[in-house]
Formats: sequence, structure tokens, C-alpha cells
Amino acid sequence: MKLVDHRPRGRRRDPALDDLILDHTLAMFANGGYESVSIEGVAARAGVGKATIYRRYPTKAALIVAAVRERLCLVDQLPDTGDLRADLVTMMSPLVRRLLSPDGPMLIAFMAERFREPELEAEFERSVVGRKRVHMRKLLRDAVERGDLAPDTDIEISAEMLPALIWYRALNHLPFEADFAEVVVDQLLEVRAPL
Repeated sequence: MKLVDHRPRGRRRDPALDDLILDHTLAMFANGGYESVSIEGVAARAGVGKATIYRRYPTKAALIVAAVRERLCLVDQLPDTGDLRADLVTMMSPLVRRLLSPDGPMLIAFMAERFREPELEAEFERSVVGRKRVHMRKLLRDAVERGDLAPDTDIEISAEMLPALIWYRALNHLPFEADFAEVVVDQLLEVRAPL
């Protein structure tokens, strides 16, 4: 009888190596933006081969977005409790906190680069913004169906308003407080409340 080996093929990924790659990527990005990052440069700084990076990240844009998402904590918080205000505040508050933290300037620099680099923009939309945008629209549609928002609420505009106002303030270096997400959500809900 032939024994079947059920062990996974190849070596298990080393989380410490993943951290090292992302840390070096973010450091290179911080020093010179998108153009300063290369797979070769990250590999050399991390002491690994290019293939090690390409196995994890197929493109430079994917590598940079992963570094920003993981190191600057742009994690998805997609609550759906039925309480529209609480869900929207939960989604938007982490962004406000990150922008007000020491990481804020790096996030702002990333957003500026994103507008100049189509590959970076496409990857960020695909892997970070897309799910949040879909979820935000769902929350708003559900709120309209429950009668929490006016039936004529423009879902598309309403979904864009919250992140747009936060990023507008940040990119234009306008002051805002830690409760800014709550202020914006309350304004949206007041404007869109059913009569």
C-alpha cells in the first residue's frame, strides 16, 4: 500500500520575512515616493531574492499598497448592525485617527502619489477602497429600505461624501478633531433624514 504525503508542498511563509519586506517597502516609499521603490531595491534591503517578493506581490503597486495597508493599519472595518450612524462612524473613525497620528503625513503622501500613478490608483481601488465602497452603499440602501433615510437619497453621492470630506480636510491641511467622523456622519444623516 502506497502512503500519500498530505503535507503542504514548499516552505511555509515566514511572517517575519513578510514584515521585513513591508517595512523596507514603506521606508523606501517614505524617502522618495512611488518612483523610489523597486522590487530589486526592496529585495536587496530585505536580503531576499526578487522571486521571494514576486511570490507575495505580483507588482510594485501591489507591494506598496500592501505595505501602506498593513503598516498604516488601513484595515477593513465593515460593520452591519442595523444602526446606520454607529456603522458609519465605526467605518470612518479609524481613518480619522490614522490621519491625526504620526502616520498621517505618510498617508497623505501616499494619497498624493496615488493620484499621479495609475497603477497605484488601480491597485488601491481594487484591494482597499472597493470593498469599503460596496459596503457603504449597502448600508445606505438598507437604511433607505428601513425608512431611516429619505427614499430619494442619492446612494452614490452619500457614499462618497464621508471619505471625501475627511480626505479633503487632510489633503488641504485643514484642521479637524478626533470626532470629525461623527460630525460628518451626523451632518449626512441630518441632511438625508426622512421628512
